[in-house]
Amino acid sequence: MSVSHSDFYTAAEALLNNSNSTEIDFRNLISRSYYAVFHLSREISANFATPIDEAAYQKLGSHEKVISKFEKHSDKRFQALAILIRQRKAKRTKADYDIHLDIKRQETAQHFHAVKGLLAKLEALKPVEKQP
Repeated sequence: MSVSHSDFYTAAEALLNNSNSTEIDFRNLISRSYYAVFHLSREISANFATPIDEAAYQKLGSHEKVISKFEKHSDKRFQALAILIRQRKAKRTKADYDIHLDIKRQETAQHFHAVKGLLAKLEALKPVEKQP
């Protein structure tokens, strides 16, 4: 059985609503909610007809490829979304790799609500995803 971006979001939301969540749950919430953004963004950007330096593009990781497509899109709405996606990615990186730093419930909730808004913006633009 396959999953969708909304399954990642739902899993993160369950962690947010669990009053017994611990720091590892906060870290997982940040990661899972970011992946909801990543997978929806990747789905949308798959149809972009953006000009790309193919050699440079191939050197990027999968997350940077998606962000790069948004940054290079001719529509400024997508360029603005690239900034928001990059911000959520930075939070995910902190949660996954900076284990010496504390992550508090409030920071987690702020990230989750930012993800919720970003997903709404991405969903709203989905019908225009094939525009260059």
